[in-house]
Amino acid sequence: MTPPHAFPADRSAPHPRHPFVAVVRGIATLCLLFIGVQATADETTFSDIDYRLGEGLQVADTGISLGGYATASYENLRHAPSRVALDNLSLFVWWQGEGRWKFFSELDYENVVASNSAGQEGEDHYLALERLYLDYAVNDTTTLRAGKFLTPIGRWNLIHATPLVWTTSRPLITTRTFPTNATGLMVNGTLPNVAPGLEYSLYASNGNELRPNPELDPFSEALGAHVAYPVLGDGQVGFSYVAFEQEQALDERKQLLGFDFVWSRNRYEFSAEGVYRFSDNGKAWDERGVFGQLAIPLTEKLYAVGRYEIYHQAQQSETTHVWVAGLNYRYTPAIVLKAEWIGGKNNVIDAPEGFMSSLSLLF
Repeated sequence: MTPPHAFPADRSAPHPRHPFVAVVRGIATLCLLFIGVQATADETTFSDIDYRLGEGLQVADTGISLGGYATASYENLRHAPSRVALDNLSLFVWWQGEGRWKFFSELDYENVVASNSAGQEGEDHYLALERLYLDYAVNDTTTLRAGKFLTPIGRWNLIHATPLVWTTSRPLITTRTFPTNATGLMVNGTLPNVAPGLEYSLYASNGNELRPNPELDPFSEALGAHVAYPVLGDGQVGFSYVAFEQEQALDERKQLLGFDFVWSRNRYEFSAEGVYRFSDNGKAWDERGVFGQLAIPLTEKLYAVGRYEIYHQAQQSETTHVWVAGLNYRYTPAIVLKAEWIGGKNNVIDAPEGFMSSLSLLF
């Protein structure tokens, strides 16, 4: 995924003279890519190797499977040149035998190629290790995990892959308030004897992150938990807590409380997440935010998506408001085209504003 703070560094760059023309060109580029992907998906026969786009590839009888995703994007943001890029090439490798053991890894080649990338933060090519862990199923309700995994705070960070989320942009609180990965130990599973459908994760890290991303500030230590419970028949509510320190601020102890909610019915979906991060440096260092997002089906494959975010960054006097309005076209569950306009108020943190679009392919 794109690094959390990979916003354009050169805010003095001139805005394109004809932004509408730039947007049209960008959309045309993504549409041409989409037509090519669509033609490939329609014309290629995978029956000989038992492969379906979006479902991964099983390697004979080894128990090993391969998958992944790719994302191309076009952006025309305020105070930055327009940008066309291949953002992600991600590879999943997982193994599951007949016993209790399971292995999973994810490598993500970020910022593969981009136009107008000179002088922009986070544009260097980088092979990121997103996940690398080994699971052992103690029983039907308890699994032990060791390695590098996605931090279980909220839902967005765990869904993770760009073809599976509704928008090209990512909510601010899902990248800025906590490290998105952790290296350590986890216990997760279900507690049916406590409540039907209750899910839990308990995790601990002492730092030493496997291949840390240089654009991120990883945990130096962390102890946290996440629980989720079904509500309203078609919904789920979750709560998060973590106490942690980060490598770039070892003298600051932080605690984070969070909630997440999702409800879906008849292809409508509403989701929300919120966090409050406390700092032992004082209230001025606290950070908090919340967002709500609604997806509405317009046709069989086309959805309208809207999101509103409120975010208050540590040591800032004003609260930033961000709204997103866009479309999501799911040609298949594995091929997704997105476009959105992003606006803001009191944007003292230089969050992206303008037009963003992407074409995502799930292998």
